[in-house]
Amino acid sequence: MRFYMFQANGRLGDIQSNSQKIQNFCKNFSENDCTLLPSLPLIHHPYQEIAYIGGFFERIHTHNLKNEKSPILFQTLNNNAEFIWNFSDNVTENNQIITVQNIHIFAPHQNKEDFSTFLEELIIPDSVHFIYLATAHAFYEGLDYTDKLIAFAQKHKKPVVYLNACGATDGTLYAGNSMLILQDGTIAIKLNPFSEDSAYFDFDNNTINYQHKKQQTYSADALLFLGAKQAVQDYAQKTGISKAVIGLSGGMDSALVAAISSEAIGSENITGIIMPSQYNSQESMDDAILLAKNLGISYYILPITDIARCFESVLAPSFSSLSPLKNPDLDTTPENIQARTRGNLLTAFANRIGAMVISTGNKSEAAMGYCTLYGDTVGAIEPIADIYKSRAYAVATWFNEYKGKEIIPHNVFIKAPTAELKPNQKDEDSLPPYPYLDAVLYQLLELGKNPEEITEPHLTQDEITLIYKRLKTSEFKRKQCPFAVVLSSCPFGKKWSPSSCAKIF
Repeated sequence: MRFYMFQANGRLGDIQSNSQKIQNFCKNFSENDCTLLPSLPLIHHPYQEIAYIGGFFERIHTHNLKNEKSPILFQTLNNNAEFIWNFSDNVTENNQIITVQNIHIFAPHQNKEDFSTFLEELIIPDSVHFIYLATAHAFYEGLDYTDKLIAFAQKHKKPVVYLNACGATDGTLYAGNSMLILQDGTIAIKLNPFSEDSAYFDFDNNTINYQHKKQQTYSADALLFLGAKQAVQDYAQKTGISKAVIGLSGGMDSALVAAISSEAIGSENITGIIMPSQYNSQESMDDAILLAKNLGISYYILPITDIARCFESVLAPSFSSLSPLKNPDLDTTPENIQARTRGNLLTAFANRIGAMVISTGNKSEAAMGYCTLYGDTVGAIEPIADIYKSRAYAVATWFNEYKGKEIIPHNVFIKAPTAELKPNQKDEDSLPPYPYLDAVLYQLLELGKNPEEITEPHLTQDEITLIYKRLKTSEFKRKQCPFAVVLSSCPFGKKWSPSSCAKIF
């Protein structure tokens, strides 16, 4: 019997399209071929977001996914949102043991939130030939069940098929990395991270022969890039918006987002918008233009100085009637006018060509509220919003090495980060240096430490306390930002988790 592992990338709630994809995959299979799928392949994940829309369960139950010749095994839901198995007529199921041509497959539904606990508590029947785990594990950096699955296979002396969902729904990214692990712990097959993939193995008289596929290893920086790329690609495909507009500042954030987006949907579908003001240096302009040329994307230069001055001119009579500011040097109104002017131009250009704006904010800026609502925060999705600023440089370095040439210009790596919204402005005028800031943020967020517990030799305790304060008071901005692609254990946005970040508020 040949078993096909199909790591399918589905569209949330699109039963018809998901079903058609599966049927196309196995349309030429025979009765000796069986298709295995990840968790809930007809509706995809996170299904909870649509489960209570009228008629959801009725649509699931009335849809018939079958192949006349070969069996398909897949999970579905009953009216109580409990997982159940569905399969063709020549397959039987009894107490989570599925039988296909006298091959007994133990296929439990994950009934505990923690996958490790679920594995530890499973009781494996002696009669089964292999274990089939259909899952939908979302990605975040550092989460890897490989060692646990190897130990699980060795403990029970049974082959294990771990078939995980892939692709992205808005900012939620599924890890893929499906595996066939032999009873001695050998990883026989490992499918790609994030993207759709497949492989097969033959089971005959307790002997497994499997398709030999190259198993690639990826660095942590590579996984962040590839994960963000998959999220942008899926967002474009699943919304039907194939083009994107990105503001190019000549800095690292927009450079990395442009690189990710070009890889995701093609450089021919990306338009870069360079929007200089009187405060932008020629160096930044040159870096932005060189980046666009290196990526092969089209670009336009739209100066904003006159537009921003028009705003200031219209506002000036009203502002003159207000009480004088106690400290005019702290007034960010002119800076925010520039940022929002750029936001307007980006969205207008995107409207004109039928594109989406992709936002370029990073996690460090979001944490500190170092961004302008309706300005540099406009967009449909934020690919690097869960990547700290200092880490963005490492991811960009990986990208250049992967491409084998300097796509992101060298000068972008070495110049001081700046918003260029006023004369001689540098990010460090308003924030601690990013490596030190990010070290504190990581301890607050991913490690869940109290500010009093945090040590950073380059910062005083007062500076650490101020970071903590700004993190809390900037939440109102983050609530209004685009979808952040989730890449860490403690992301902002809709996945901002009280359980993983319990000590913040």
